Amino acid sequence: MVKKNGKYVFNSDLSTVKKISTNITMSTVTTLNEFKEFFQVPSVVYQDDEYWVPPFWIETRDFFRRRNPFWTHAEIRLFIARKNKSVVGRIAAIIDYTFCEINQKNIGFFGFFECIQDYDIASELFTVAEEWLSSKGMSVMYGPINGRVDIGCGFLFYGFNSSPSILSSYSPKYYLEFSERFGMKKSRDQFTYYLDLSKPTPDELKKEAKQCEAKGIKIRKFNRLQTHKDMNLWITLMMETFSEHWGFIPVSSEEIKMRFGVNKLRWFVDTKLFLFAEVDKKPIAFQWSNPDYNQVFKKMNGTLGGIEIIKFLIDKRKINQGKFDIIGCKKEFRNKSIASLMNYYSIIEMKKRGYKGIEIGWVDEHNTASLRIMEKMGAKLCKKFRVYEKII
Repeated sequence: MVKKNGKYVFNSDLSTVKKISTNITMSTVTTLNEFKEFFQVPSVVYQDDEYWVPPFWIETRDFFRRRNPFWTHAEIRLFIARKNKSVVGRIAAIIDYTFCEINQKNIGFFGFFECIQDYDIASELFTVAEEWLSSKGMSVMYGPINGRVDIGCGFLFYGFNSSPSILSSYSPKYYLEFSERFGMKKSRDQFTYYLDLSKPTPDELKKEAKQCEAKGIKIRKFNRLQTHKDMNLWITLMMETFSEHWGFIPVSSEEIKMRFGVNKLRWFVDTKLFLFAEVDKKPIAFQWSNPDYNQVFKKMNGTLGGIEIIKFLIDKRKINQGKFDIIGCKKEFRNKSIASLMNYYSIIEMKKRGYKGIEIGWVDEHNTASLRIMEKMGAKLCKKFRVYEKII
């Protein structure tokens, strides 16, 4: 792995600069200043895009800190493309050794890809990531995956006419052409659905919810006064219920906490939308939903200071859309309409707030149980994301 020096995983003594043409260079990121340039690439790519939501600097920076437990089983190399000395593209080559072990295959990722509309530059970025992964013994490259599957992956394939919701990806349409032209093939698709709350709640959903309650299933809200206890319950449930999902790898509770910002959740979790289903007061399922905070984050330009937090607290009252993010149920309680019960509770709460709709997902294309629930709820496909793969 990369020599462990400095606060960040990109810190190393391996700085290289490759001249691509008279005015284009490719270089590795080895310093914090170079990483700040890496972070700024999306601002160049999306400067005229009305739908883009700027990422938070603090969130991106912290992911690459060496103290992030993810890096105990993974490594990365970051690359920047410059044209006339200005940044115009970036890519990360990532290896999660636990992912390789679970899948019994040497699979590396490319992620954090952004590039201006110039295939020659994109091709060089894909190539440098592929070469680094190959040098590390990887035989397949998946992407885009920003280190972890669970925080959103894939290039936007369908649904380019709206901003991404919270915890969703976004990318321009020409990235699809770049990927296919480079020889990448579809690995799998992830779907996002939209539920129009101006329409009546489907009778079948309401009926199943009431029948589930009649069988003794109770729903309770997240208890802010016992944040630590409820978060530990949620982590345990998630690790158990997601064990069969594509891309799942078993990790420590500390990694889960950092991955989802659990230590900060006490102050902004929406308790009425974070639900536990219980039998005899024992948790058997959960649903974590949120207001679509991206409606507010979009205006914050990636900055999270005192002024921005005050604006957030004021503007969050104007949010008019919800997001169903994560739901999980213990195996022995599946196919008992528990998901329908939690969905029903959340839909009623969001209707009370005057939300116009709910975005749901993503849902893996092979998750037939969840796809049936989307149909039952009356939700319609609104976005599709594609993960590519390439033999290297």
